[in-house]
Amino acid sequence: MKTKTPPGITSPKGFRAAGGTCGIKASGKPDLTLILADAPCVAAAVFTVSRMPGPPVQVGRRHLRSGQNSANIRAIICNSGNANASTGKQGLDDAITMCRLVAAETGCEPGQVLPSSTGIIGRPLPMAKIAQGIGDLAQRLDRGPKADAAAARGIMTTDLVPKGAHRTLRLGGKTVTLAGICKGSGMIAPNMATMLAFVTTDAAIAPAALRKALTAATGASFNRISVDQHCSPSDTLAILASGAAGNATIAASGKAYDAFAAALTDLCSDMAYQVVKDGEGATRVFRVRVLNARNEREADLVGAAIVNSPLVKTAVHGGDPNWGRITTAAGYSGTPIVPEKMSLYIGPKRDIPVYRLGQAVAVDKTTLRALGKLMKAKEVVFTLDLGMGKACVEWLGCDLSREYIAINADYTT
Repeated sequence: MKTKTPPGITSPKGFRAAGGTCGIKASGKPDLTLILADAPCVAAAVFTVSRMPGPPVQVGRRHLRSGQNSANIRAIICNSGNANASTGKQGLDDAITMCRLVAAETGCEPGQVLPSSTGIIGRPLPMAKIAQGIGDLAQRLDRGPKADAAAARGIMTTDLVPKGAHRTLRLGGKTVTLAGICKGSGMIAPNMATMLAFVTTDAAIAPAALRKALTAATGASFNRISVDQHCSPSDTLAILASGAAGNATIAASGKAYDAFAAALTDLCSDMAYQVVKDGEGATRVFRVRVLNARNEREADLVGAAIVNSPLVKTAVHGGDPNWGRITTAAGYSGTPIVPEKMSLYIGPKRDIPVYRLGQAVAVDKTTLRALGKLMKAKEVVFTLDLGMGKACVEWLGCDLSREYIAINADYTT
């Protein structure tokens, strides 16, 4: 994965950003980010599937649904340290007020703003601090590395490092750029993975094409990772397209669409990997490659069951090649399997078979030592061949450590 520090959120043409501290977090760390487009953008977003969506998600959905706003969004405002979730009517009023404050400071309309919040649930936002912070950020909007770094840090909660990715492609003789920032470390579960991610691009693209590409990218990336199988009320992945690259408008099919969708999926996959790598207390990432399922839905059920298993996660943490935890997770996944057709390998190149066609593979002391070495790598790979069809998927997870418990036992105190 390409996880080196990339050009940031303002590298696509037509965007400025700022991040800073307004006093939401007792630690004094950055807690507010503003991203502003120079002109109205085509926009799309994917939100949490929780039946308890936070007020910012409710407002964001409303702003994207109303009128022509799928081609009329200009700003994203995000605070960290406070999720503004389970806060009732006051929380909804506060999310709307954040949009109004951004509009007043930047000259756009409140309905052109997408709000996001992340952090502790159930506490009212300190709106006086946020109002002052928005005013400050609006005065410091800029392009370039300093603005990009500040924006990436302003959305972090328990993240240890800022996260971002960057891609470019050529379309019709024009260079198109995509850039993203995201946060996520705990409360990470599929559909969507619990996180916030904001993507900008200077591609000219039709609203339907952008929605289609984002849905596909999400399904192949953020919806196939898990840290702790806990979905949040705040999940948001939003993309703004300025059209400033000057390419011919991308329609919902064709070569240009395929190239753009592939770049967006690659960008999201990069950021999804960074989220898992920075999982709370994580010391190892593990990949689960599910091969030859009857269909993608069944392959996903198996992959999800394995990466979400506490027993698998603790085995990975301890470097223990206890492969029975993997095969039994497949067994309870809800996918029809035939053990006599299933095989399991450990290692990035299917190095060592441990279960083949329904039976354990005999392992001598030399092989056991080799398995231990593979299990203690920074990235552990399991390949489970179901032998049922042709569908293949890959899921990402991380180990479950004592540090994860310590972080979450003391999170609000």
